[in-house]
Amino acid sequence: MSSVSLAVSASPPAAGTSTVPETAGPSLAAKPRGRIDAVDWLRGLAVVLMIQTHLYDAWTSAAGKATEAYAWTRYLGGLPSRLFLLLVGVSMAIKFEAQIARKVPRATIVWGGIKRGLEIVVLAYLFRLQEYILGGGTNWRDLCRVDILNCIGASMVFTAIIAAPWRNKPQILITLLAAAACVALGPIVGPAHFPDWLPRPLTSYFGGERPMAWFPLFPWLAWPLVGVVLGHWWVRASASGNPWRQARAFVLTGIGGIAMTYAVILVRRWNPYIIHYPSDLVQQMGPGTFFYRLGTIGPMALWGYLTTRIFSRSRFSMMRQFGQTSLLVYWIHVELVYGLLLGRLHHRLSMTQATIGFVLMTAAMLGVSVLRTRYWKGFRALRWWPRRPAPAVSTAGNLPSGNLPSATRPL
Repeated sequence: MSSVSLAVSASPPAAGTSTVPETAGPSLAAKPRGRIDAVDWLRGLAVVLMIQTHLYDAWTSAAGKATEAYAWTRYLGGLPSRLFLLLVGVSMAIKFEAQIARKVPRATIVWGGIKRGLEIVVLAYLFRLQEYILGGGTNWRDLCRVDILNCIGASMVFTAIIAAPWRNKPQILITLLAAAACVALGPIVGPAHFPDWLPRPLTSYFGGERPMAWFPLFPWLAWPLVGVVLGHWWVRASASGNPWRQARAFVLTGIGGIAMTYAVILVRRWNPYIIHYPSDLVQQMGPGTFFYRLGTIGPMALWGYLTTRIFSRSRFSMMRQFGQTSLLVYWIHVELVYGLLLGRLHHRLSMTQATIGFVLMTAAMLGVSVLRTRYWKGFRALRWWPRRPAPAVSTAGNLPSGNLPSATRPL
């Protein structure tokens, strides 16, 4: 599953390289760009947060869930899905920049994004089918639930349509306006009741109630759209050849994120009911939560940048390793955490015991990730028949296979 590749290059980069595309300017078009290692690092951080979110939810007892420590795991649990979706947009922007440099027609760019998104949607249903079979499912509606993989695939489809470059120029304004619309309509469309004559497996992509609509496009589509804008900025800063410009971009990202978070806190202190929501769930779909969480991610991006700058790429990094195989880790750990194999641990552990389980699960998934990148080259490597040589095109913009939110190599 993690070996599917949509890159057109005959010689894709090694796993783990988040290659930055060629510049759009003619003077630098032939120069290879540096890599944005912070993107892989952030993706790996999202993987670790994802594991802790699911494991504490599934294995902690009722008494453990009443503790303050568990409440902190829920606070952190609001980050991985948003971070994954944001990085979807960043990865798509990396690809867009490469296509701008090659003057790829917009129709080709859009169709490529749509195809990649639809592939992930198909994978989401295959994953749900696996859960249904292995978990002894009884409700067929579980197969149609819109979860994070469905949201990622659908988001890639709409992000490609909205944010693809026009006449070799990034569509920053249109993308930001679309993101603002998703945020504004999130608490309205997100929890909306649609007419019964409309198929719920379809309407759940836009809004509705749980358990069918866990990640509807309103407001979740806003995250990859904002990611596209950030990605264009980071890529062009990295492509300038001036390390200070790249550093400034990430420093401003961190400072801007902190300012955004504190702005939301101050507004809530001034008037906590400035926007009235019917429930806490609807509030989570509102603009306050969006900007608060987006602000929280800003310092994380700066943290990732500083970490990858201080420590040499030749040194092993757990975050970067996880960042190369996020879909594989997602696919396996969900079955282990929620499935029947370790069912005896469900809702029975104290916070201390669950923390030990979290450490062991993280170590096991890290082992799986290392085995994947070192010894498994993907299903294409198993083909025994000769392959037709691919045309010699630039490899700029290719991302590592096995990444959950990757634009060019989504699996």
